[in-house]
Amino acid sequence: MTQHSQGIVDPLDVNQVLAHQEQEGIKFTFTVSTNVTGHDEKRAVIALKNQVRDVKAQLLQSGLREAAATEFLAPAEALVEDSSYWRLQSRGLVLFLADGFFLSVRVPIELSDSLTAGERFNLLPLAPVLASDRRLYVLALAQNSVRLFDSTRNIIEELPLENVPASFDEVINELPERALDVRPGSAGTAGTPSFHGPDGDIDRMLVEKYVHAVGQAIGTRLGTARSQQLVLAAVAEYLPIFKASCPYPAIFDDVIAGNPEHAQADDLRSAAWQLVNTAEAAREAEEQEQARSLIHSGKGSFDLSEIANAADEGRVDTFFLPRDDTRISKIARRDLANRALIGTLKGSGVLRTLGEIDGEGLATFRY
Repeated sequence: MTQHSQGIVDPLDVNQVLAHQEQEGIKFTFTVSTNVTGHDEKRAVIALKNQVRDVKAQLLQSGLREAAATEFLAPAEALVEDSSYWRLQSRGLVLFLADGFFLSVRVPIELSDSLTAGERFNLLPLAPVLASDRRLYVLALAQNSVRLFDSTRNIIEELPLENVPASFDEVINELPERALDVRPGSAGTAGTPSFHGPDGDIDRMLVEKYVHAVGQAIGTRLGTARSQQLVLAAVAEYLPIFKASCPYPAIFDDVIAGNPEHAQADDLRSAAWQLVNTAEAAREAEEQEQARSLIHSGKGSFDLSEIANAADEGRVDTFFLPRDDTRISKIARRDLANRALIGTLKGSGVLRTLGEIDGEGLATFRY
């Protein structure tokens, strides 16, 4: 469980879900829309309570005794009644329920209220969390703090700094006797450092020394042979100094401008991906074009039914789905996409999500 600006996010052990996928019997998947602040907890509780009631009705209609149905649903019922749990949420909640198995996971993606029952758990709405999509590093560089993050489109996690300086003072141990414009509180409302006045040259030198030290340390921390993009969040004047100082080879050419000292991690995630969206869309288009070429040469398919069959046989190398799963609207097609997704993960294939995609999905095959 991780607590940050995305609320409470639980780790999703998909292997645990896949292991119980193999057991016989009906599987239920509940998804509930929740609110990071917990302000909407009553609505979410009622939504899950209604879903549990519907499951019980299905079980009784199938011939299960009342006592057995009550026992089967006991973990979900207990969750409904746990008021402390509902005050600590993320943007979505998913529950997996089968005979002898119950798992609740709070996820940082928007989910609608839904209930599915069948021989498979429904992982399709969770594709953006499960996908091996591209990642970004985000470096929030302020004078009072340095924070380093690893981010997918949906999840951002703070990384330990290790050898990276944590603040201006850590680099500049002995300050000049004269007051520095770059010291905390001297900047304007936008957090932009000032270099004017009689001490301007000294101020600039110290700031450059600080940014240079952070840049050098980030290169050591991340390594110099990495391709994952690094997005800087800092006052704009820091970017050219940082790029000149840091040996890391994949620094994005633009900056999340402003003082990031008090910025929430999730706001940094959103701003970073907005910044790189154009470049990422081009990369995704190129990736999709490469997949299409393989498919046209007989090494893949655009057809969900064929992809699901290949996934069942462990033949899927990479399965591409729309990032917005509502693009697949028909129930039968969603079932096929979910089956293909599960088979891809079981077969150690790669799951990718794309913002723009041909049709409802495509896949490349191993053979």
